Amino acid sequence: MSETILRAVIVEDEEESLQLLENLLVSSGLAEVADSTTNPDDAIDRIVIHRPDMVFIDIKMPGKNGFEVLDDLNRIRSVNPYIVFTTAYDEFALKAFDYAAFDYLLKPVEPGRLAETLRRCLGNMAAGRSQNKELLLSSYKKLIYRNISGIVVIDPAEIIYVKAEGNYSIFRLSTGRSETVTQLIGKVEEQLDDERFFRTGRTCIINLDHLKRVNSLKHQCILIHNGSEFECEIARNRIKALSERLREING
Repeated sequence: MSETILRAVIVEDEEESLQLLENLLVSSGLAEVADSTTNPDDAIDRIVIHRPDMVFIDIKMPGKNGFEVLDDLNRIRSVNPYIVFTTAYDEFALKAFDYAAFDYLLKPVEPGRLAETLRRCLGNMAAGRSQNKELLLSSYKKLIYRNISGIVVIDPAEIIYVKAEGNYSIFRLSTGRSETVTQLIGKVEEQLDDERFFRTGRTCIINLDHLKRVNSLKHQCILIHNGSEFECEIARNRIKALSERLREING
């Protein structure tokens, strides 16, 4: 067998998708499948045993997602394969992953796209370049959106508030910049699952770390950052919910 054949492990919860990817890898002539599993809880043991060159991990799996598998793998310093995420969801297929992940493949996987990934992996191995898992994990904690000029990456820790503007969302950030992205605020709310964020009504999400006070008469939340004040509307029926959230956070 050629010395350039890559050894891969596949972690994919759907048997049909697993078999399809395995067949594509073998058919490429560039890789062999050392092992595969539909159970993400088994993934680390299989990766440690086989020490593959590449691991293909589905992002959305029941019980444990692909990033959680990577998080477990990150604790094992002696194993550092190239990580390729597979996903049927375009929200994870943004080019912004390129700055951290080795690669992603959007399902259904195209043979030509897969071959490109395998050849790039072979090139990186020949050059002695390894996967930076820490950078990949840090990128997962960031939000990735499209805007009118391309792609923007937003760190949730920098968000002061988000306001809806039609089909767009405007992020006001602690760095002083604002970003307008092509995403509905309802979708943004789903992605901001940290308890520090609170939806005040139809048009605004606030970071409670910056909340200074609530004006119940004017139905406004007053946020402060570096001495600057920002106002966000709050619906009458959300004021009580906000008070309860603050009590939960403060114990």
